[in-house]
Amino acid sequence: MKKGEAQLATKQQMLTKLREADQAGVDVSSPKALVTHMLERGDKDAVLWFYKKGSVEFDFDYYRKLVAELKAH
Repeated sequence: MKKGEAQLATKQQMLTKLREADQAGVDVSSPKALVTHMLERGDKDAVLWFYKKGSVEFDFDYYRKLVAELKAH
């Protein structure tokens, strides 16, 4: 991996981050709240998992699907 490249995460890793935030009382329906929570914890690399690959655009569609899956369980 080159310096500055984000490590790609599995869907399960992303769900784990969402679950941890949810259990900490974060409103995971808000991407901003999740990102803020993760940055406060120093988890800046994992924040990039939720962005479109090779882009600076947050992947809202995929994020919403992950949140829906989390809430379904």
